[in-house]
Amino acid sequence: MPIFSIKDIFFAFVKGMLALWQMWLILGIMALLKLAYILWEKNRLSKSGIDEIDHMDGITFEKYLEALFEKLGYRVERTQYVGDYGADLITSKDGIKTVIQAKRYKQRVGIKAVQEAVAAKGKYGCSEAMVVTNSYYTKAAMELAKANRVGLWNRNHLVKALLSIKKDSPVVEHQQEVAATNVEQATVGNDVCAICNKPVSEKVRQYCLANQQRFSGKVYCYDHQHNRK
Repeated sequence: MPIFSIKDIFFAFVKGMLALWQMWLILGIMALLKLAYILWEKNRLSKSGIDEIDHMDGITFEKYLEALFEKLGYRVERTQYVGDYGADLITSKDGIKTVIQAKRYKQRVGIKAVQEAVAAKGKYGCSEAMVVTNSYYTKAAMELAKANRVGLWNRNHLVKALLSIKKDSPVVEHQQEVAATNVEQATVGNDVCAICNKPVSEKVRQYCLANQQRFSGKVYCYDHQHNRK
């Protein structure tokens, strides 16, 4: 039985690898193409406006938020699609680790999203929890979030973050400004009373928007709320 030295084994291994160089080349090209596509997709998503976000599916919205938070200077990790325990993203910055629940909704986001964020906070060992939506939140969700120190990003917060990373391109800037204007118009008055144009606090604005039947989606200052019973 022939005896092979370490040198013979090494040269046999190298010879075998060289014989498969075409396969390694193809695998290398495929890996580079995949990386290039991921980078291109992130760059494309980060430039999306609020109207484009409204037409995204849930997974695409998660990818968008991943790109957005990376642009904002966070290190971002996406969780697995199945069994994520209510976490879609894990962000890290300045030693603070935050679990994020992404909700691309047409309706208002309820308490379930806040409950999932609270549960995921402990599961992933995060110090903070957050829910991000392209919509708004119910009053119950806001109260539960406040009680459990869960940060809430609604449509307005999302647009502000979007504007903060906009490029210097006049075209992109104009598109984002139009999107922001559309958001303000959609909330009817946004930060001022619909009757006297008096500025209102965020708490008052959220209260009015959470009580659609009483205020019909408009915002009123404290004095004029009594006339809307």
